[in-house]
Amino acid sequence: MLAGYMKAVMVERDTEEFVRAIVAAVRKDRMTKVLISTRKSRPVFKVEDWKLSEALEQVMSVPGLRVAFVSDTRELQMSQEYIALLGRQRGLDFQSFQSEPAAVEWLLQGAQ
Repeated sequence: MLAGYMKAVMVERDTEEFVRAIVAAVRKDRMTKVLISTRKSRPVFKVEDWKLSEALEQVMSVPGLRVAFVSDTRELQMSQEYIALLGRQRGLDFQSFQSEPAAVEWLLQGAQ
C-alpha cells in the first residue's frame, strides 16, 4: 500500500491469477483505491477467458472502490479501456490512463 492507494503491477504474469489476487486484497483489506499497472503482457479482450466478469461482480460490494489502469503499450491500454468500460457499466469507478502520475492524481482526488 502506497500513500492512500494500493499498486498492483503485472509483468508477464497469468492474468487470471493476477485478477484473483487483486480481488482478494480489495475484499480482505477493504482497499478503495487501486492502481493496476500492466507491463509486457498480453491484452485481454475475451473477458470470460480470464473470469473478469466474475471479478467485477465480487468487487461491486466494496463501497467507494476506485480503480485506475496504466500500461506500457497502446494495445494494453485499449484492453484496459474495455475492462474499465465494463466496470463502469456495472456502476464501478474505473478509468484507464496513459500515465501513472495522471492515474494517481485521479485516484487521490477527494482523498482526505
